[in-house]
Amino acid sequence: MEAIINKLLRPNIKTLKGYTVWRDQYLDDTEVLFLDNGENNYGSPLGKGMERYPSSSQAKLKQALAEFKQLGPDQIILGNGSDELIDVLMRCVGEPFMDQVLVCEPTFGMFRQYAQINNLEVVNVPLVSPGFNWDVSAIKKAINPRTKLIFICSPNNPTGGSLPLQEVMEIATASPGLVVVDEAYIDFSEKVSALALLKQLPNLVVLQTFSKAWGLAGLRLGVAYTSAAMASVLNLVRPPFNVSAYTQQQALQALAFADKRMWYIRVIQEERTRMREQLMSLPYVTYVPESDANSLLVKVNDAEALCNYLLSKKILISNRSSQQHCSNYVRITIGTVEENERLWRALNEFSN
Repeated sequence: MEAIINKLLRPNIKTLKGYTVWRDQYLDDTEVLFLDNGENNYGSPLGKGMERYPSSSQAKLKQALAEFKQLGPDQIILGNGSDELIDVLMRCVGEPFMDQVLVCEPTFGMFRQYAQINNLEVVNVPLVSPGFNWDVSAIKKAINPRTKLIFICSPNNPTGGSLPLQEVMEIATASPGLVVVDEAYIDFSEKVSALALLKQLPNLVVLQTFSKAWGLAGLRLGVAYTSAAMASVLNLVRPPFNVSAYTQQQALQALAFADKRMWYIRVIQEERTRMREQLMSLPYVTYVPESDANSLLVKVNDAEALCNYLLSKKILISNRSSQQHCSNYVRITIGTVEENERLWRALNEFSN
């Protein structure tokens, strides 16, 4: 597996020496005197504790996540949001001005954004309208030796659809590069996670996040799961102190409340079904595809007029009209029961 990963890496990454942070093993030892990292040992105006740099190994959180996901801690990379992990992946395997990143739009915009930042060519194999399904045959035809990364957002943002695991397997088997499945919304789906394929696919990376179902968007914590060989490289390239001590502490605490998170998920799923039925009954709504995410993509007669009207009622939804195949589509996040009722009243008052 290491040989396979080694073929994917940029030459400069193969020879990269990591930034060593050897103090991690002493962070919990109250007798150790820390005079090694130029910190303010008097503390901060907020009090003692946060004056220390966070754990660079992130060992406690990785171990807890490994147990939660039934994987090895050496298969985990933590990032300052999934955005950082997307950037790190590109810097590991994508040679600027030479290699390609394949995306299937409409999808999460940061795939294209970071590809452009890293001077990687973007190849778009669009989702097939109107159902917003992946064209696996077209994806495989577009793959070539320069294809270093394929990004599949599943459930997809903004459409909410999911790519079957058999088709993920088909794409990854055909790809000479990494296949990255972004599962930011997987907790709201009843489909099986691509984590189930990690043992079979050495070139697979699965991204998940604490921003959605965990309700911790303000912490900025993304997680990548992959082979131990690939994880070791990504951990080498990521900044050594990229995840704050506060974020690590809060995420550890959150894992103890998995049952409460499941309650949130069930309510959101029920509300998603109810809201979809209600939306389809509105005269100005023409299409609402099924969704595995915590949002619904909705085709209306005039997206701009609807968004402006709701804004006048202090309700924000997302106009997706600028994305491919999404003219006059809006994306509506599933809120609380009370929020959804307020939205429904406003939608009924709107005429177009």
